Amino acid sequence: MDWIVVLATFNVNMQPPSEEGVVQLLAGTPPDPHILVVGMQEVAHSETIGGAAETWQKHFVKWATKVGHLTLLTKNYQATNQISIFVRKRLVSYIKKIDFRFARNTLGGLTGHKGSIGVRIQLRNPFSLVFVNSHFIHDAAAYERRLAQYQSNRHCMFPEDSSVRATFWVGDLNFRVDHDTEEVLQMIQNGTHLSLLEKDDQLKKAQRDGEAFKKFKEQPINFRPTYRLFVGTTKHDGKRTPSWCDRILYKGEDIHPVTYNSNENVVSSDHFPMKSAPTADWDVIFEKLPTWYTSVPLIGRLQIKASYWKDRGSYRDWIGLYPATIDDCTTALHWMYVATCVQQTVDDTRYHVCEFVNLDVGKYRLGYFSAYSNCLVGLSKTFEVVEQPE
Repeated sequence: MDWIVVLATFNVNMQPPSEEGVVQLLAGTPPDPHILVVGMQEVAHSETIGGAAETWQKHFVKWATKVGHLTLLTKNYQATNQISIFVRKRLVSYIKKIDFRFARNTLGGLTGHKGSIGVRIQLRNPFSLVFVNSHFIHDAAAYERRLAQYQSNRHCMFPEDSSVRATFWVGDLNFRVDHDTEEVLQMIQNGTHLSLLEKDDQLKKAQRDGEAFKKFKEQPINFRPTYRLFVGTTKHDGKRTPSWCDRILYKGEDIHPVTYNSNENVVSSDHFPMKSAPTADWDVIFEKLPTWYTSVPLIGRLQIKASYWKDRGSYRDWIGLYPATIDDCTTALHWMYVATCVQQTVDDTRYHVCEFVNLDVGKYRLGYFSAYSNCLVGLSKTFEVVEQPE
Protein backbone atom coordinates (compact mmCIF):
# COMPACT_ATOMS: atom_id res chain seq x y z
CA MET A 1 0.00 0.00 0.00
CA ASP A 2 0.97 3.53 -0.48
CA TRP A 3 -2.01 5.38 0.98
CA ILE A 4 -0.79 7.02 4.18
CA VAL A 5 -3.47 8.77 6.24
CA VAL A 6 -2.37 11.03 9.10
CA LEU A 7 -5.02 11.82 11.71
CA ALA A 8 -4.72 14.33 14.54
CA THR A 9 -7.12 15.47 17.25
CA PHE A 10 -6.62 18.31 19.72
CA ASN A 11 -8.90 19.93 22.29
CA VAL A 12 -7.30 23.37 22.41
CA ASN A 13 -9.20 24.53 25.52
CA MET A 14 -10.06 27.91 23.91
CA GLN A 15 -6.37 28.77 23.81
CA PRO A 16 -5.15 31.22 21.14
CA PRO A 17 -3.53 29.76 18.01
CA SER A 18 0.17 29.94 17.32
CA GLU A 19 2.45 28.93 14.49
CA GLU A 20 4.77 27.21 16.95
CA GLY A 21 1.85 25.20 18.35
CA VAL A 22 0.92 23.89 14.91
CA VAL A 23 4.54 23.01 14.11
CA GLN A 24 4.81 21.11 17.41
CA LEU A 25 1.45 19.42 16.88
CA LEU A 26 2.42 18.10 13.44
CA ALA A 27 6.06 17.34 14.25
CA GLY A 28 6.99 13.83 13.21
CA THR A 29 4.28 13.65 10.53
CA PRO A 30 5.30 11.20 7.78
CA PRO A 31 7.02 13.23 5.06
CA ASP A 32 4.61 12.46 2.23
CA PRO A 33 1.11 11.56 3.49
CA HIS A 34 -1.73 11.22 1.01
CA ILE A 35 -4.28 12.68 3.43
CA LEU A 36 -3.93 14.74 6.62
CA VAL A 37 -7.01 15.19 8.81
CA VAL A 38 -7.03 17.51 11.83
CA GLY A 39 -10.01 17.49 14.19
CA MET A 40 -10.15 20.20 16.84
CA GLN A 41 -12.43 20.87 19.76
CA GLU A 42 -13.01 23.95 21.94
CA VAL A 43 -11.77 26.36 19.29
CA ALA A 44 -12.60 29.98 20.17
CA HIS A 45 -15.89 31.29 18.78
CA SER A 46 -14.04 34.22 17.21
CA GLU A 47 -12.38 31.74 14.85
CA THR A 48 -15.32 29.51 14.01
CA ILE A 49 -17.82 32.33 13.40
CA GLY A 50 -15.32 34.86 12.06
CA GLY A 51 -13.57 37.94 13.34
CA ALA A 52 -10.25 36.53 14.52
CA ALA A 53 -7.22 37.85 12.65
CA GLU A 54 -5.09 34.87 13.65
CA THR A 55 -6.60 31.38 13.48
CA TRP A 56 -5.54 27.76 13.86
CA GLN A 57 -6.80 27.24 10.32
CA LYS A 58 -4.44 29.84 8.86
CA HIS A 59 -1.48 28.30 10.67
CA PHE A 60 -2.35 24.82 9.36
CA VAL A 61 -2.49 26.18 5.80
CA LYS A 62 0.83 27.95 6.36
CA TRP A 63 2.36 24.68 7.57
CA ALA A 64 1.00 22.81 4.54
CA THR A 65 2.37 25.49 2.20
CA LYS A 66 5.83 25.00 3.65
CA VAL A 67 5.52 21.23 3.26
CA GLY A 68 4.78 21.88 -0.39
CA HIS A 69 2.82 18.85 -1.60
CA LEU A 70 -0.36 19.29 0.48
CA THR A 71 -3.36 21.52 -0.15
CA LEU A 72 -6.42 22.23 1.99
CA LEU A 73 -9.17 20.17 0.35
CA THR A 74 -12.04 21.07 2.67
CA LYS A 75 -12.89 22.38 6.12
CA ASN A 76 -15.97 22.86 8.25
CA TYR A 77 -17.06 24.13 11.63
CA GLN A 78 -19.76 23.46 14.18
CA ALA A 79 -19.87 25.71 17.23
CA THR A 80 -16.37 25.30 18.73
CA ASN A 81 -15.42 22.23 16.71
CA GLN A 82 -13.64 22.21 13.37
CA ILE A 83 -12.23 19.69 10.91
CA SER A 84 -9.61 20.34 8.23
CA ILE A 85 -8.65 17.87 5.51
CA PHE A 86 -5.49 18.25 3.44
CA VAL A 87 -4.55 16.03 0.49
CA ARG A 88 -1.67 15.70 -1.90
CA LYS A 89 -2.13 18.25 -4.66
CA ARG A 90 -2.01 15.64 -7.40
CA LEU A 91 -4.88 13.70 -5.77
CA VAL A 92 -7.38 16.56 -6.02
CA SER A 93 -8.46 15.51 -9.52
CA TYR A 94 -9.43 12.05 -8.21
CA ILE A 95 -12.06 13.46 -5.85
CA LYS A 96 -15.61 13.47 -7.17
CA LYS A 97 -17.71 14.93 -4.34
CA ILE A 98 -17.55 15.98 -0.68
CA ASP A 99 -20.53 15.71 1.69
CA PHE A 100 -21.01 16.81 5.31
CA ARG A 101 -23.25 15.67 8.13
CA PHE A 102 -23.69 17.22 11.56
CA ALA A 103 -24.98 16.12 14.95
CA ARG A 104 -25.72 18.54 17.81
CA ASN A 105 -26.05 17.50 21.44
CA THR A 106 -25.85 20.72 23.49
CA LEU A 107 -29.04 22.31 24.86
CA GLY A 108 -31.19 19.54 23.50
CA GLY A 109 -29.63 19.78 20.06
CA LEU A 110 -29.81 23.56 19.68
CA THR A 111 -26.04 23.94 19.45
CA GLY A 112 -23.15 21.69 18.52
CA HIS A 113 -20.56 22.45 21.17
CA LYS A 114 -20.95 18.78 21.99
CA GLY A 115 -21.57 16.95 18.75
CA SER A 116 -19.99 15.59 15.59
CA ILE A 117 -18.99 16.62 12.07
CA GLY A 118 -18.89 13.89 9.43
CA VAL A 119 -17.11 14.28 6.09
CA ARG A 120 -17.53 11.85 3.18
CA ILE A 121 -15.03 12.10 0.35
CA GLN A 122 -16.24 10.31 -2.78
CA LEU A 123 -13.43 9.31 -5.11
CA ARG A 124 -13.68 8.85 -8.86
CA ASN A 125 -13.89 5.12 -8.35
CA PRO A 126 -16.49 3.15 -6.40
CA PHE A 127 -14.96 4.08 -3.04
CA SER A 128 -15.53 6.72 -0.39
CA LEU A 129 -13.65 7.67 2.76
CA VAL A 130 -15.36 9.06 5.87
CA PHE A 131 -13.84 11.16 8.64
CA VAL A 132 -15.74 12.09 11.81
CA ASN A 133 -14.63 14.65 14.39
CA SER A 134 -16.49 14.66 17.72
CA HIS A 135 -16.68 16.29 21.09
CA PHE A 136 -18.67 14.04 23.40
CA ILE A 137 -20.47 14.96 26.60
CA HIS A 138 -18.11 15.46 29.55
CA ASP A 139 -18.25 14.33 33.20
CA ALA A 140 -17.16 10.95 34.52
CA ALA A 141 -20.74 10.14 35.56
CA ALA A 142 -22.14 10.82 32.06
CA TYR A 143 -21.20 7.41 30.63
CA GLU A 144 -24.76 6.54 29.57
CA ARG A 145 -25.19 9.96 27.95
CA ARG A 146 -22.02 9.40 25.93
CA LEU A 147 -23.37 6.08 24.73
CA ALA A 148 -26.59 7.82 23.71
CA GLN A 149 -24.60 10.52 21.91
CA TYR A 150 -22.70 7.90 19.95
CA GLN A 151 -25.97 6.37 18.78
CA SER A 152 -27.41 9.75 17.78
CA ASN A 153 -24.17 10.73 16.00
CA ARG A 154 -23.73 7.49 14.02
CA HIS A 155 -25.40 8.98 10.95
CA CYS A 156 -22.32 11.21 10.57
CA MET A 157 -20.38 8.21 9.30
CA PHE A 158 -22.82 7.65 6.41
CA PRO A 159 -23.60 4.07 7.53
CA GLU A 160 -26.05 3.48 4.67
CA ASP A 161 -23.37 4.07 2.01
CA SER A 162 -21.91 0.76 0.83
CA SER A 163 -19.14 2.58 -1.08
CA VAL A 164 -17.43 3.65 2.16
CA ARG A 165 -14.11 1.81 2.21
CA ALA A 166 -12.79 3.20 5.51
CA THR A 167 -14.12 5.30 8.39
CA PHE A 168 -11.91 7.22 10.80
CA TRP A 169 -13.40 8.70 13.99
CA VAL A 170 -11.34 11.20 15.98
CA GLY A 171 -12.00 13.59 18.82
CA ASP A 172 -12.36 14.32 22.49
CA LEU A 173 -14.68 11.40 23.15
CA ASN A 174 -14.55 12.13 26.89
CA PHE A 175 -14.69 8.49 28.02
CA ARG A 176 -13.13 8.35 31.47
CA VAL A 177 -11.26 5.96 33.74
CA ASP A 178 -13.51 4.53 36.47
CA HIS A 179 -10.91 4.40 39.22
CA ASP A 180 -9.91 6.35 42.31
CA THR A 181 -8.18 9.58 41.28
CA GLU A 182 -5.34 9.40 43.79
CA GLU A 183 -4.59 5.81 42.83
CA VAL A 184 -4.51 6.72 39.14
CA LEU A 185 -2.10 9.59 39.83
CA GLN A 186 0.14 7.20 41.76
CA MET A 187 0.00 4.63 38.96
CA ILE A 188 1.05 7.29 36.45
CA GLN A 189 3.96 8.19 38.68
CA ASN A 190 5.17 4.60 39.01
CA GLY A 191 4.46 3.70 35.37
CA THR A 192 1.69 1.11 35.87
CA HIS A 193 -1.16 3.21 34.43
CA LEU A 194 -1.60 1.13 31.25
CA SER A 195 -3.11 -1.65 33.35
CA LEU A 196 -6.17 0.59 33.80
CA LEU A 197 -7.17 0.37 30.16
CA GLU A 198 -8.81 -3.05 29.93
CA LYS A 199 -10.67 -2.94 33.22
CA ASP A 200 -11.43 0.72 33.93
CA ASP A 201 -11.44 2.59 30.61
CA GLN A 202 -15.04 3.42 29.68
CA LEU A 203 -14.46 3.31 25.92
CA LYS A 204 -12.94 -0.16 26.09
CA LYS A 205 -15.94 -1.24 28.17
CA ALA A 206 -18.40 0.25 25.67
CA GLN A 207 -16.71 -1.60 22.80
CA ARG A 208 -16.54 -4.84 24.75
CA ASP A 209 -20.24 -4.64 25.65
CA GLY A 210 -21.22 -3.67 22.10
CA GLU A 211 -22.70 -0.35 23.21
CA ALA A 212 -20.49 1.99 21.17
CA PHE A 213 -17.82 1.76 18.46
CA LYS A 214 -18.37 -2.01 18.32
CA LYS A 215 -16.77 -2.56 14.91
CA PHE A 216 -14.10 0.09 15.32
CA LYS A 217 -10.50 -0.69 16.13
CA GLU A 218 -7.90 1.30 18.02
CA GLN A 219 -4.16 0.96 17.93
CA PRO A 220 -2.55 -0.08 21.24
CA ILE A 221 -2.25 2.74 23.76
CA ASN A 222 1.27 3.10 25.14
CA PHE A 223 1.11 6.63 26.49
CA ARG A 224 -0.12 8.47 29.56
CA PRO A 225 -3.70 9.73 29.92
CA THR A 226 -4.33 12.76 27.70
CA TYR A 227 -6.53 14.68 30.20
CA ARG A 228 -6.60 16.63 32.56
CA LEU A 229 -3.38 18.62 32.64
CA PHE A 230 -2.20 21.80 34.29
CA VAL A 231 -1.94 24.17 31.32
CA GLY A 232 1.68 24.81 30.40
CA THR A 233 2.91 21.57 31.96
CA THR A 234 2.83 17.81 31.41
CA LYS A 235 1.55 17.27 34.97
CA HIS A 236 -1.93 15.86 35.54
CA ASP A 237 -4.46 17.92 37.48
CA GLY A 238 -5.95 15.86 40.31
CA LYS A 239 -9.28 17.71 40.14
CA ARG A 240 -10.23 15.16 37.46
CA THR A 241 -9.35 11.50 37.22
CA PRO A 242 -6.64 11.31 34.53
CA SER A 243 -8.21 9.65 31.49
CA TRP A 244 -7.62 8.85 27.83
CA CYS A 245 -10.33 11.24 26.62
CA ASP A 246 -8.78 11.91 23.22
CA ARG A 247 -8.97 8.97 20.83
CA ILE A 248 -8.56 7.94 17.20
CA LEU A 249 -10.52 4.91 15.96
CA TYR A 250 -10.98 3.32 12.56
CA LYS A 251 -12.87 0.60 10.74
CA GLY A 252 -12.57 -0.86 7.27
CA GLU A 253 -10.73 -3.54 5.37
CA ASP A 254 -6.97 -3.56 5.00
CA ILE A 255 -6.18 -0.68 7.35
CA HIS A 256 -2.91 -1.22 9.16
CA PRO A 257 -1.70 0.67 12.23
CA VAL A 258 1.69 2.34 12.03
CA THR A 259 1.91 4.95 14.79
CA TYR A 260 -0.43 6.12 17.57
CA ASN A 261 0.86 8.61 20.10
CA SER A 262 0.03 11.57 22.26
CA ASN A 263 2.21 14.63 21.89
CA GLU A 264 3.54 15.78 25.25
CA ASN A 265 5.55 18.58 23.64
CA VAL A 266 2.33 20.56 23.18
CA VAL A 267 1.36 21.95 26.59
CA SER A 268 -0.86 24.91 25.68
CA SER A 269 -4.06 23.08 26.65
CA ASP A 270 -5.38 20.86 29.43
CA HIS A 271 -5.33 18.02 26.87
CA PHE A 272 -2.44 16.39 25.06
CA PRO A 273 -3.10 16.21 21.30
CA MET A 274 -3.21 12.82 19.61
CA LYS A 275 -1.88 11.65 16.26
CA SER A 276 -2.15 8.43 14.29
CA ALA A 277 -0.76 7.35 10.91
CA PRO A 278 -2.45 4.19 9.62
CA THR A 279 -2.12 2.89 6.08
CA ALA A 280 -4.79 1.39 3.83
CA ASP A 281 -3.94 -1.40 1.41
CA TRP A 282 -4.53 -1.48 -2.31
CA ASP A 283 -6.69 -4.20 -3.85
CA VAL A 284 -3.62 -5.35 -5.77
CA ILE A 285 -0.25 -5.77 -4.06
CA PHE A 286 2.94 -5.64 -6.10
CA GLU A 287 6.04 -7.44 -4.93
CA LYS A 288 8.91 -5.03 -4.30
CA LEU A 289 11.32 -4.94 -7.22
CA PRO A 290 15.08 -4.70 -6.75
CA THR A 291 17.33 -2.48 -8.85
CA TRP A 292 16.98 -3.77 -12.42
CA TYR A 293 19.42 -3.89 -15.33
CA THR A 294 18.74 -2.46 -18.79
CA SER A 295 19.92 -5.73 -20.33
CA VAL A 296 17.21 -7.82 -18.63
CA PRO A 297 13.49 -7.81 -19.57
CA LEU A 298 11.42 -6.58 -16.62
CA ILE A 299 9.49 -9.22 -14.67
CA GLY A 300 7.11 -8.31 -11.85
CA ARG A 301 4.78 -10.25 -9.55
CA LEU A 302 1.52 -9.14 -8.00
CA GLN A 303 -1.27 -10.50 -5.82
CA ILE A 304 -4.91 -9.73 -6.63
CA LYS A 305 -7.20 -9.91 -3.63
CA ALA A 306 -10.05 -12.38 -4.03
CA SER A 307 -12.57 -9.81 -2.76
CA TYR A 308 -11.55 -7.39 -5.53
CA TRP A 309 -11.72 -9.96 -8.30
CA LYS A 310 -15.11 -11.22 -7.16
CA ASP A 311 -16.75 -7.78 -7.06
CA ARG A 312 -14.92 -5.65 -9.60
CA GLY A 313 -12.33 -7.71 -11.45
CA SER A 314 -12.34 -7.87 -15.24
CA TYR A 315 -10.25 -9.47 -17.95
CA ARG A 316 -10.10 -5.97 -19.40
CA ASP A 317 -7.97 -4.90 -16.42
CA TRP A 318 -4.41 -4.10 -17.38
CA ILE A 319 -0.98 -3.68 -15.84
CA GLY A 320 0.98 -0.62 -16.85
CA LEU A 321 4.58 0.50 -16.58
CA TYR A 322 4.84 4.16 -15.57
CA PRO A 323 7.58 6.69 -14.92
CA ALA A 324 8.04 7.09 -11.16
CA THR A 325 6.33 10.50 -11.26
CA ILE A 326 3.09 9.01 -12.72
CA ASP A 327 1.93 12.24 -14.34
CA ASP A 328 -0.98 10.49 -16.08
CA CYS A 329 -2.52 7.34 -14.57
CA THR A 330 -4.47 6.59 -17.75
CA THR A 331 -1.44 6.46 -20.05
CA ALA A 332 1.37 3.98 -19.42
CA LEU A 333 4.73 3.65 -21.14
CA HIS A 334 3.94 -0.03 -21.75
CA TRP A 335 0.97 -2.15 -20.74
CA MET A 336 -0.49 -5.66 -20.90
CA TYR A 337 -3.86 -7.22 -20.09
CA VAL A 338 -3.96 -9.07 -16.80
CA ALA A 339 -5.49 -12.01 -18.68
CA THR A 340 -2.18 -12.55 -20.45
CA CYS A 341 -0.21 -12.84 -17.21
CA VAL A 342 1.25 -16.18 -16.18
CA GLN A 343 -0.07 -17.41 -12.82
CA GLN A 344 2.33 -18.82 -10.25
CA THR A 345 1.74 -20.33 -6.81
CA VAL A 346 4.43 -20.05 -4.13
CA ASP A 347 3.80 -21.36 -0.60
CA ASP A 348 0.02 -21.36 -1.20
CA THR A 349 0.12 -17.73 -2.39
CA ARG A 350 -1.06 -17.08 -5.94
CA TYR A 351 0.82 -14.51 -7.99
CA HIS A 352 0.26 -13.03 -11.43
CA VAL A 353 3.52 -12.54 -13.31
CA CYS A 354 3.89 -9.67 -15.78
CA GLU A 355 6.75 -9.22 -18.23
CA PHE A 356 7.87 -6.16 -20.15
CA VAL A 357 10.62 -5.32 -22.62
CA ASN A 358 14.06 -4.09 -21.62
CA LEU A 359 13.90 -0.61 -20.15
CA ASP A 360 16.09 2.45 -20.40
CA VAL A 361 17.91 3.84 -17.38
CA GLY A 362 15.44 5.56 -15.08
CA LYS A 363 12.96 5.21 -12.22
CA TYR A 364 9.64 3.45 -12.74
CA ARG A 365 6.53 2.03 -11.07
CA LEU A 366 4.08 -0.71 -12.03
CA GLY A 367 0.36 -0.04 -11.72
CA TYR A 368 -2.83 -2.11 -11.95
CA PHE A 369 -5.64 -0.30 -13.78
CA SER A 370 -9.20 -1.46 -13.09
CA ALA A 371 -11.57 -1.33 -16.06
CA TYR A 372 -14.60 -1.33 -13.75
CA SER A 373 -13.30 1.34 -11.37
CA ASN A 374 -11.60 3.32 -14.15
CA CYS A 375 -8.58 4.01 -11.93
CA LEU A 376 -5.48 2.45 -10.44
CA VAL A 377 -6.19 -0.04 -7.65
CA GLY A 378 -2.60 -1.14 -7.16
CA LEU A 379 0.77 0.56 -7.41
CA SER A 380 4.29 -0.71 -6.84
CA LYS A 381 7.07 1.04 -5.00
CA THR A 382 9.49 3.00 -7.17
CA PHE A 383 12.29 0.89 -8.63
CA GLU A 384 15.38 1.90 -10.57
CA VAL A 385 16.78 0.58 -13.84
CA VAL A 386 20.56 0.96 -14.31
CA GLU A 387 23.27 -0.12 -16.72
CA GLN A 388 24.74 -3.51 -15.86
CA PRO A 389 28.34 -3.19 -14.61
CA GLU A 390 30.96 -4.66 -16.90
